[in-house]
Amino acid sequence: MAHSERDAARPFRMRLTSGLLLLTLVCCSSPEGQTGPEEQGNWTPLPSDAPLGTGLQVSSVFDGQNVLLWGGLGGCTVNGVCGDGARFDMASRTWAPLSSQGAPAARTLHTAVWTGQRMLVWGGAGCGERPQTPCGDGAAYSPSTDSWSALSAQGAPSARGWHSAAWTGRWMLVWGGEEPQQARVLGDGARYDAETGAWTPMPGAGAPVARRYHSTVWTGQALVVWGGSGGTSVDVPLRDGAAYSPETDSWRPLSSEGAPQARWAHTAVWTGSKMIIWGGLGCGSDGQDLPRYCEEGAAYDPALDTWSPISSTNAPSPRTGHSAVWTGSKMLVWGGASSKCGACSDGAAYDPETDTWAPLRTEGAPSARSGHVGLWTGSALFIWGGMGGAEAPLTDGALWVP
Repeated sequence: MAHSERDAARPFRMRLTSGLLLLTLVCCSSPEGQTGPEEQGNWTPLPSDAPLGTGLQVSSVFDGQNVLLWGGLGGCTVNGVCGDGARFDMASRTWAPLSSQGAPAARTLHTAVWTGQRMLVWGGAGCGERPQTPCGDGAAYSPSTDSWSALSAQGAPSARGWHSAAWTGRWMLVWGGEEPQQARVLGDGARYDAETGAWTPMPGAGAPVARRYHSTVWTGQALVVWGGSGGTSVDVPLRDGAAYSPETDSWRPLSSEGAPQARWAHTAVWTGSKMIIWGGLGCGSDGQDLPRYCEEGAAYDPALDTWSPISSTNAPSPRTGHSAVWTGSKMLVWGGASSKCGACSDGAAYDPETDTWAPLRTEGAPSARSGHVGLWTGSALFIWGGMGGAEAPLTDGALWVP
């Protein structure tokens, strides 16, 4: 999901030019005639009156009652980024705008985490006249007061986008990414203490090499970083990773034995005991100097430092730009883009206990899209926004209920 000139040749691409997103999607459901497990769940469309200017690259969190959405890439400003937000109340199924007073500057490629009380937004791109201008600041949004407050910038990581962020219960961990203006990948980070407002740099010793489009999960004890791209003008798939412990302020490398193929723009979920990697790009070449979509996935056990493959039988077609969430018992994959069949409007549920996939119901599903919001609310999969076949971001969605 890069925005370099080389990326213009990819089946799935995101490129910023004069504030506009150029995206081509090229995915599919199961091959014609193929039979398999019964389709799972049911879809309900979301109300269409979301008070948001765009649906692409929007950050999202769930606060226990509302889905909170903010920012993204669209035509909201001269440089093509947005600085508005909305909340969707799961109980009443209604939308409401977020206050804009004190909100961060409009941006995209940013991150958001939920602390239990506030949504912390940090970083991104678009903080200037050019869409590539990186952002090195952030703000906290409180749903109870509908208000924003700025995060301290002292000691914060350098400005960046395409980074990862995770909430530990005490700190927001920010790591990696890209400085888009200089097209430079980054291999550093910092932790933000939400109580004191202080930033502390994460150590460089033992950290993974610089990367973007990587995956991260918080295990309850460590931030696990894996895969990604080590290049900018030319993506370089990576197959390594490391785990960072805030308590010991140290990194340890992940075993590479049995790890899945090197890749970027994949997804990862944490099951409570294992990290499951699936999808992405970079698993070899498709024969036309383009990266091949990754067909297989794997599970990593941090307690044993071991990898194990997961079944690909009845799995969705290889893709990127999809959403992947953990329900408490299954990993749900939906949407995305693949080289084979076009934009995707299908998905599947993976059960690690039985190592099996079952398709999600396609009747009533949202239209095909990639780069959308995909969030588990505790009872439903929330899908919203993204990009379909047209160049304009989508501003609709649906709820999938088991």
